Amino acid sequence: MPNSIQNNPSEAFVRALTESQTALRGYCQASLGHGEEAKEALQRTSIVLWKKREKWDPETPFLHWAIAVAKFEVLGVVRDRQRESKRYVFDSEVVEQMVDDAEATVGLNPEMEEALEVCMSKLSLKNRETLSAYYSGDLTIKEIANSGNRGLGAVRVMLMRIRRSLGSCIERQLAKGGAA
Repeated sequence: MPNSIQNNPSEAFVRALTESQTALRGYCQASLGHGEEAKEALQRTSIVLWKKREKWDPETPFLHWAIAVAKFEVLGVVRDRQRESKRYVFDSEVVEQMVDDAEATVGLNPEMEEALEVCMSKLSLKNRETLSAYYSGDLTIKEIANSGNRGLGAVRVMLMRIRRSLGSCIERQLAKGGAA
């Protein structure tokens, strides 16, 4: 670590936070979708991380700590939305599962990235296009449902099944020793 960063813990923190923003955004979006809730969870997470920056040890992995904070903020957004409206889309248990699933995908190592590429290539074109449209942020679940004349629930279930299928495929690829 350069001396300037060792001498300035705030600079090390800002650098680590900045480098983690893409992963944190992905985590919040995987947990809550691409709506305002994910943006709010990311913003809350960044604020809490800043307030607790003195507690972070620059010798430890920042992303693991940041994801732990993000998990609580995602759940906090869901709790707040449920208080505001009885019609919130996800219940807390579903979000807990989504949070855990999202946590497993953040900070992929090179072997996992390679396995993901292999597994993505095994998906049908329709499933790849749906994942790409949703996770690139181009379309919401509602827009995907409307474009395919499907219900919101059907699209949610489809995305969940695709994620599970990818997860299983990745585990099999890694057990084989890579993307072979």
